[in-house]
This record gives sequence, structure tokens and C-alpha cells, in this order.
Amino acid sequence: MATTVSGTESSFGISGAGGRSSSKVQNIQRHLVHFLKKLVNLIQDNTESKVITQVENEVSAELRKVHDVDIIELELPRIKAKGKKRDKIFETIHNVFNAEIIDNKLFIKLNGLEKSEIHSKVKNSLDQQLPPTWLTAIDAICMVNGNQYRPDVGGWNPKPALNQRIKPIINQCPPPLLWIEVAYDNSGDHDNAINKFTRVQPHCPTTEFVIVIVPATETAFLANSNPGVSSVAATPKMACPSRAPYLGHLSAGNIITAIQWYKMKWNRHLVLGCGANIDFNDILEVLT
Repeated sequence: MATTVSGTESSFGISGAGGRSSSKVQNIQRHLVHFLKKLVNLIQDNTESKVITQVENEVSAELRKVHDVDIIELELPRIKAKGKKRDKIFETIHNVFNAEIIDNKLFIKLNGLEKSEIHSKVKNSLDQQLPPTWLTAIDAICMVNGNQYRPDVGGWNPKPALNQRIKPIINQCPPPLLWIEVAYDNSGDHDNAINKFTRVQPHCPTTEFVIVIVPATETAFLANSNPGVSSVAATPKMACPSRAPYLGHLSAGNIITAIQWYKMKWNRHLVLGCGANIDFNDILEVLT
């Protein structure tokens, strides 16, 4: 767990990530590059749904074999199509790979059950707290400065138009007002999330950012010694904590260096600028 695979094969070369260069990682990479190229070529040459479905099934089968990897970074093959046809190719790639496309690179996020459970708990809590004008979503596609992102949890107010929700790339779905990422406490996953915030923040002056860092180890977090105690607002630390779990919060309009860090403890919560809270217990319960 907690590994990033970067680079591609063929003319791009192959490189391991996080100091890892095992044949297992390289084989994963080769398979993904092969199917990505096959997908792009088939969509350009033949748009029949049965062909796309066939490739989707093959890619999904390969992804199910991947273990101990959090993020896979690949350089996109050259796509000849332009305009809406090119955007349609991107949307199909997203549907297949559950990916982000940034500066012609494909970032495939392989979230396990633990992360997925945190996403669901945070989203459900926000739904209960925010007014009906808000839309919260997990892994929804949005556009920032020509790139295609998928926040782990996003909150929009008002919600994007129907055509932006159905075809978010073609119709330029805007970034959320609340952007939450969940990452493991390793350099690959953690740095990817921070770099993402650094990249998009100048183009999202009204967006509030939250990064949740959880341990990459399989050791369970200690259970709550005072269950049922009323939660109190967490106090920020002078510096980023050295050990997970912890959380970073960047208020809307602030640059990344202004991020405030919180050590996650039982019976604490973060007060968000949007008017909702993130209950640390919701996250810590997943880790126990």
C-alpha cells in the first residue's frame, strides 16, 4: 500500500516510484499503458459502444489485479481528435480508469475500502449539515484551468447545471466550493494531494480545501476511550504533525502555505467556512 507508479513504457520509458522498481509494478504499468493505448485507438477509429465496452471490461480486469499501489501516473498517448470529439474520448477514459488528466498525464487513483468508507462518511455528514442548495458528490469530474480533476469529496453551491453533471468535460463542470482529498501518509499519496491543491488553488479563489491524512500501516487506531462525549472544535497546530492521522485545512482565498494543520483526536471536529463541520470521530472510527 502507499506506492505511486510513474512514467510509461515504449517511447516514454519505465520507471518505478517511491524507490520501488519491482517487476510486479512494471508489469502493472505495462498492462495499463497497453490498454490505455488500445482504448484511445479504438475510440478514434470506431465509436461503437460494443468496442468501448469490451475494452472497459479488459481494463477493469487488469485493475482488479493491482495491489499495493495508490496512484498510477501515465503519460497519455497522443490523441488526434480535437474539440468535442477529443472531450468525448477524455470522458470515456474517465469512465474506464476513474482517473484525473493533468497536463497530458493520466493519474489513476486506486482507493481501497478504507478510503472509500471515509469518503462516504464525510459526504453523508455534509449532506445532513449543508442546506438543500448544496450538492455533495464523491469522485465527480470538474474542470480547472483546462485540466480534469476528481475530488474525493466535493461540495457545490449551487449545484452544476444538468448538462455539466452529465458531460462534465464537454460542458466544463466548475470546481467545487469545498474540495476534500484523503491520502495515506507516504510521500507519493500525500505529495500528490498537496501538489494538486497548489496547482488548482490560484484558479479556485472561492474554494475551501481539506486534506485528510491517514496511516498507511495496517495497525488499528486506538478506540475512543470516552465514547458519547460531546465534540469540541479542534485547535490548529504550529506545524504539520509528524504522524497520521491528521488533517489540513485551507480557507477560501488563502495560498497553500497558509494551510492549518490539526492532529486528529477523538471527540474533536473541524469547523468549515461553508458552515458545516468535519467530525474527526467519523474518520477515526474507520481506522479502528
